[in-house]
Amino acid sequence: MTDMTAESSARTGLRRRAPRLAGDTRRALIVEAASRFFADQGFSGPTRDLAASIGVTQALLYRYFDSKSDLIDSVFATVFQSRWCDEAVERFDASAGAPMVERLVEVYEAMLPRMTPIAIRLLFRAGLDACSEPVKANIELTPRFTSALVEAWRREDRLPSLADRPLLEGERSLVYAMHDAMIMIRVREHVLQAVRRMSDSDQIRQVAETQDAGVRAVMRRLHDGEASDARLSEAGDQDELAAA
Repeated sequence: MTDMTAESSARTGLRRRAPRLAGDTRRALIVEAASRFFADQGFSGPTRDLAASIGVTQALLYRYFDSKSDLIDSVFATVFQSRWCDEAVERFDASAGAPMVERLVEVYEAMLPRMTPIAIRLLFRAGLDACSEPVKANIELTPRFTSALVEAWRREDRLPSLADRPLLEGERSLVYAMHDAMIMIRVREHVLQAVRRMSDSDQIRQVAETQDAGVRAVMRRLHDGEASDARLSEAGDQDELAAA
């Protein structure tokens, strides 16, 4: 081989591109990188900065995602494994017959590990950046989950079924308060940097026991009419319930 041929071959080798990644693999890597980027920079961060941070072109991003909104939706769907409350309902229904505390522990021991540091930061970023739609689409409590819990509590306390008395606004608020208390386990850890002194299992069970006792007491007062008109009004948007 002549020196010229060798030099030409060397140049060709230098110009040779790295093997291309399969489309699904590339897309997954972009979503993973975007999750970290949005958690750090917020959802207002330009996609050109995101592209630069992961060493690709902005044009390449838009080969895999129709728009920035599409990318954000994909981030939430991946991080929260898409509509986790639907799976929560399935887990809750599967434990029918067990005490309510045990059923709540079963659901949240499965769901809470999904609230990673990035997931928690994305939730806070979504609120700060007025980007609530992806949250509603993927982890917002659904009417189906809320109704399942309220129906079970009513049955155990011999209160009217939802078929006989529609969900009350006060009851829906109780379910959200219980859910928020569970999520705060992760907020204290990942946002407030609180020292962990109990395992997830112990914390989840303690929240479940506390909330179960409180919910029952408040629900009985609601059904006895011992609350404001707002709390005793029927809960839910009919369009939301129809879509559930």
